[in-house]
Amino acid sequence: MAQKTPPNPVIGIPAPAPGGGDTDINFDRSGKQYFTDLYALTCLRVAVTGPTNSGAADQEDIYPGGCAGIPGADRQWLAVYDPPPGTPNQSAYKAAGGQTPLIYLEFNNVVGPGPNGGAQWNKSTDGLAFVNGTGDEVPATGSIGAVYSPFGPDGYPAIDQVTGKVFQAAGCRMSNGCTANGIFLNIGTPDATGTLHFLDATGTGQDLTKLIKIADTPTGSPDTLFSVLSIDSARNLILVWCISSNTPSQRQVFVSAASAASGWTSWTTPVQVSDGSTGTGDAVNVFPWIKAGGPGRADAVWYGQDKNVDPSSQSGQAWNVFMSQVVFPTNTAGGVTGAAPTKTLVKVTPHPMHYNDICLMGTGCIESQGNRNLADFFVITIDATGAAEIVYDDTSNGLIQTAGGLVTPPGFVDHPGAGVITIARQSSGLGLFGTAVTGPSNAPVGGLTDTSGDALFPVIGGNVQRGMDILGSSMQLSADGGTLNVTTRVIDLSNPAGTAAAIAGTSNVQYVTRWQFGNTLYYAAMENTVANQPTFYAGKTQSIDLCSVSACFPHVLTYPEPSFGGTAEPGTITCPAAPSASNPCSVTIAVRVGDIGMTPAMAARSLLEEVGGYALAATIQEGAENNATAESDTVPLEIDGVCCYNFKAAVQNGPTPPCRTAAGNGDINSARQGKASFSMDKTRCHDIGTGTLQAQDAGANMNFQASDFQSVVFNDATSSVTLVGSGTDNGNPVTFTAVAVNGGAGVGAFSLTLSDGYTNSGTLLDGNVELH
Repeated sequence: MAQKTPPNPVIGIPAPAPGGGDTDINFDRSGKQYFTDLYALTCLRVAVTGPTNSGAADQEDIYPGGCAGIPGADRQWLAVYDPPPGTPNQSAYKAAGGQTPLIYLEFNNVVGPGPNGGAQWNKSTDGLAFVNGTGDEVPATGSIGAVYSPFGPDGYPAIDQVTGKVFQAAGCRMSNGCTANGIFLNIGTPDATGTLHFLDATGTGQDLTKLIKIADTPTGSPDTLFSVLSIDSARNLILVWCISSNTPSQRQVFVSAASAASGWTSWTTPVQVSDGSTGTGDAVNVFPWIKAGGPGRADAVWYGQDKNVDPSSQSGQAWNVFMSQVVFPTNTAGGVTGAAPTKTLVKVTPHPMHYNDICLMGTGCIESQGNRNLADFFVITIDATGAAEIVYDDTSNGLIQTAGGLVTPPGFVDHPGAGVITIARQSSGLGLFGTAVTGPSNAPVGGLTDTSGDALFPVIGGNVQRGMDILGSSMQLSADGGTLNVTTRVIDLSNPAGTAAAIAGTSNVQYVTRWQFGNTLYYAAMENTVANQPTFYAGKTQSIDLCSVSACFPHVLTYPEPSFGGTAEPGTITCPAAPSASNPCSVTIAVRVGDIGMTPAMAARSLLEEVGGYALAATIQEGAENNATAESDTVPLEIDGVCCYNFKAAVQNGPTPPCRTAAGNGDINSARQGKASFSMDKTRCHDIGTGTLQAQDAGANMNFQASDFQSVVFNDATSSVTLVGSGTDNGNPVTFTAVAVNGGAGVGAFSLTLSDGYTNSGTLLDGNVELH
């Protein structure tokens, strides 16, 4: 969600009130975004952005004002009624001239009479000012809905664009007043004002026998976070649910469908879409979701584990994302016929995305000390071609804060595994429109390109920041396997001061490439200051862990500089005289493979997964981040990025980094008297780089010899090269910065600054400097 004030590295992301999670986002036909999350576990925060409002400054509100009149709120969802032109109308609201889009916000009011509280439906025409949209509620004041509010809370709803009806499904038992132990459907029909009237309403209370039975669920409850409905283009409702059972092997995923022609009253026989196999890793399942597409077509997803054990047990189980594409037979009108669907099961994740327990007890996970790092659900949608797009958290990295500073509240536990938000897209096979989809596979490649013009500040709707505009990321392993050259192409790296000045609160800019090797996150980075003093380094990603209603777990990933635990690596920056999108700058970090978990012998066949490059604006250094700065949101702000690709040098090595040479020798005036001489021959091609640099100034008692080059910066705009590293002066260790300007006597120049206090610069008296 965009914020009232554009986020920056200093002020972070302000919000009008505390949030609590359970977020949901929906859209109308124009692309306008509607957002809601849980405000302090009591009531709700809502917001809207776009499409004409870029989102740089959103609009927010609290529903209801001051949380008045709500005894409690949990698990809210959004549904948007916004029928396209030409849609047949069977809605009393639309017939009465009701304004669209009409946004419904539903949440569990906690006090309702149903098996799991009651559903409170609210309505709005702007996504900010909501009023009650639940008809027949009893009582209408005080403890609203305690005697009657609709059945179905927590189930993810669907909405029909023809009738305006809303649908919600959930589990119910005979002991609750339902006609069977199973999963049931409630339907809300809008009146002329858009207020919804549900099947189970009597005017004075609730009658659960009026619900539509979808299926018996004899093996357990169907409410394992959550039952989810989706409606396809022919108005068939398709439902997915997962059984909760004390017998782990019975925790399987099922789908069923019903047509609009039946009034959504006649449901197909449930079909199990998970395979329940330890061999495939799909033995026990949680968190189903579904997305419908063309007539009778839907993709169902869930998390599956490889052991027949309780999901909440800490049994070392491995979790993956699974997807089943189901295709129900349809008639000429597109309605499902009632016949069983075909189903195609695939494992989505390239490696397990979580290990050990997934706690299913909500806030009760704190008391049980269960892992709730994955929260309560993940989702699937489709793109314009019908290809599945799945977003999930990958916590396989097992990160946990090792630095001091985390103070856990009493009874809280810090759980390992930073949630790396990951999107998987279907790249082949039939999509949900019944046609083949295409796209890049996950086969290893040498790099990935990115379009220009997308590095904006403010991040949404702002101006293009050339100094942060990434055009590509690539990797190249040296011939001896000892060096991984990590290159990022950026439009303009020649003016870090100007880049920082354009992004409020920035004191340094960072260009980070991150990847996963095995179950470890590694990085290679260049950090630059406004004084143009770059640092190159690499290492293992670290985390800062924070605490919430889900106990404690990693919230912020950090990439420490050498002074904070990272390892210094050689690096090169190359910029042409006039940087542009067609002729950009580049930065290469020459990482010793031993610093990133590999050996030269194994590097070529090692698979580096989910490689991505990111341009970050920061107020403080990464290694200086701590729990206090994370709580205040004083963390680096991502301006641009390119993600993601897999890299294996043995399959496809990336392009060699730019090859540059700086050579020359000559004399300049001494720092004291006489002349000072220098000679250099520094080559940077496809390895760490070889070279020499030495200088003598007898008048100043200086005799310098370079031993290590840490940074090489070529700037064609100034025809110069800047060398940074370490060496000796009269045998004593020093660090150095040398700058050489291209040209012969009277044109070229040389300067040298040593950490022992020696400094000198001047135009060449003789000799020359050549930069290629």
